[in-house]
Amino acid sequence: MSSFSDMKVATKLSLGFGLIVTLMVVSGGMAYLGLTSVTTKMNDVVRDKVPKIVWIADVNYNVLDIARSLRNAVLEADNAETMEAQIKLALDARRKIRETLDKLEPRIVLPEGKAIFKRIVDARAAFVDGQETVIRLLREKKPDEARVFLLNELRKRQATYADATRDLQALQEKLLNDQGEEAAREADRSITVIIVALLISVVLAILIAWLIVRDLVARLGGEPGYAADNVKAIAAGDLSRSIETRPGDTTSLLVAMKTMQVGLSTLVNEIKQMVAAAARGDFSSRINLSDKQGFGREIGESLNLLAETTNTGLNDVMRVSKALADGDLSQKIEKDYPGVFGQTGTAVNATVAALTRIVADIESMVQGANRGDFSTRVDLTGKQGFPRDLSVLLNQLSETTETGLRDVMRVASSLAQGDLTKTIEKDYPGLFGETRAGINATVANLKELIMQIMDAVESINTASSEIATGNLDLSSRTEEQASSLEETASSMEELTATVKGNTQSATDANEKARIAATVAERGGETVRGSVTIMAEIATSSKKIADIIGVIDGIAFQTNILALNAAVEAARAGEQGRGFAVVATEVRNLAHRSAEAAKEIKGLISDSVARVEAGNAQAIQAGTQMTEIVDAIASVSGLINDIASASVQQTAGIEQVTQAVSQMDEVTQQNAALVEESAAAAESLQEQAEQLAKSVSAFKTGVTNTAVRAPVARPAARPMKKLGGPTPRPSGPLKVIPAAHADTENESWEEF
Repeated sequence: MSSFSDMKVATKLSLGFGLIVTLMVVSGGMAYLGLTSVTTKMNDVVRDKVPKIVWIADVNYNVLDIARSLRNAVLEADNAETMEAQIKLALDARRKIRETLDKLEPRIVLPEGKAIFKRIVDARAAFVDGQETVIRLLREKKPDEARVFLLNELRKRQATYADATRDLQALQEKLLNDQGEEAAREADRSITVIIVALLISVVLAILIAWLIVRDLVARLGGEPGYAADNVKAIAAGDLSRSIETRPGDTTSLLVAMKTMQVGLSTLVNEIKQMVAAAARGDFSSRINLSDKQGFGREIGESLNLLAETTNTGLNDVMRVSKALADGDLSQKIEKDYPGVFGQTGTAVNATVAALTRIVADIESMVQGANRGDFSTRVDLTGKQGFPRDLSVLLNQLSETTETGLRDVMRVASSLAQGDLTKTIEKDYPGLFGETRAGINATVANLKELIMQIMDAVESINTASSEIATGNLDLSSRTEEQASSLEETASSMEELTATVKGNTQSATDANEKARIAATVAERGGETVRGSVTIMAEIATSSKKIADIIGVIDGIAFQTNILALNAAVEAARAGEQGRGFAVVATEVRNLAHRSAEAAKEIKGLISDSVARVEAGNAQAIQAGTQMTEIVDAIASVSGLINDIASASVQQTAGIEQVTQAVSQMDEVTQQNAALVEESAAAAESLQEQAEQLAKSVSAFKTGVTNTAVRAPVARPAARPMKKLGGPTPRPSGPLKVIPAAHADTENESWEEF
């Protein structure tokens, strides 16, 4: 077992799978040998035993065919053609037997089988000789002798022949059963061997797998998945996960991982404490190096050195920064530091000096601004970097402030004098730019407002004149429209009378269509009754044809019975001769009955065909009558809809007549409103002239449009009171064209 434990994992897996494959190959070989033996026996059954049994059965069937054909030949001795056909069938069956025996003879190998086969050959020779005797007697026109030989001697030879073939068939069936039982026993043995081999293979495979898994788990210290999860957690930076090890385990992978996790956790905790102290501004914290070794000790020494340098440098920077915050520009960094901290000290000292100079310049400029003097500028001589940039910006601020305030003062003075042509032309940034945009927008909006007021005054003046002129034209058109409404009312009364007449006609047509639909429906019922009667006639004709078929079958069976009776009478000899004569007469009678039944069946079939054709035509007539009834019903429905629509039209026209009368009243009211609109237009024109005088005081830089003088309008014609509706003229209505108003535009051309 120790040697197995020392093996590599790959060697163990290869050994285990190799043993399993070997056992599978052995099991497969044993299964193959067993199946080969079974297959050989089954092939012998399928290819030798079964074909011989089938061939022997074919011989028996052909012997029966020979006996049947010779019997039929004896019965049909009076009909030479039928007799020869039956003899030919017997000879064909004999040929098939000879071919079958030729195939069967080489397959008989057992002595017992050969003895039986010799009996078959001898019996066949005697049976063939008897066949030839019957055929010879039939061809010599000796049917009675042939019948006697067939029923006596030939039947005995046939029995001997059949006994021999049955014995051979029984022998082959016994051999077939013995062979099948042997194949079954061989198959059972093969299955047992395969099952035992498979069980051994499975047991060995389970044992090898258990040994390999136990060794792997011992090396890993636990399940592979558990070890993999812990490795992933450490790689992801998770050191809080607890690694469980087995008691007494000191060499597994999980033990080594646990030791590594503890060391990393200790180092990380100390680094966290140091970083936390630094985050609080405490750079005095250090990492304990007494228990560190390897890369852990190197990391601790480097972090301690970094903390020491950072602590000293930041203390100096903090001291100078605190002094600057307190307004003390006398503090500087005196100690020399290497690297970035040295550069930081130099930069801090330079910043202190620059701030000292710039503060003095700002104090001078602010004092001048407090006095309202924005002409003071910072001297740029000897300045660079941010002091120079700061000085330039202060100078620009002072200059922009001075220029902007002067522009604002100039535009404000112009606005106070009513001059809207002055704006600030120069572009300013920031708040000064927004101030410039606001002042210019204010001037522009005032200018636009004044100009819009001027344009509105002119438009109001013009519109008031047009309204006055339009009112005159509207008064004339109102009179004309009133006249047209009177004629329309008279036409609507005549249209109402016409629609009422159409409604009455549609009602009468609907009644006639309903009567026609009733008559058509009665005709459809009659046709459907005819269809039913024709179908019953067709059913009765088919039943008669079936009865004739039964009679025909009875005649055929009678003919067969008569034929069998004749054969039995012939076998009885002289005692049955009288019975043979009767059987012959019965046979003739059955033949004539069959012929008569056949003719009657033909007539009945022709009658059935004609009845079915008449039935199909009656069905078609019924279908067409149904379609006619449906069409008449549809027409009746349409006429009913027309009548209903006519009633609705009459009610609608009466409503239109009432609406026309109401429109006549509204038109006369509109005439009064037109007079009031004319007076309002004159008042609006006077107020517009007064507003134009008020806004002319502003100077916009654009030539003002003179306010157009009001257009004198003629006095409005008085509106005459219209009487009742005038009689409608005998001719068709004429559309009266509206009079065209002589104005500057056509906004009032149509009412």
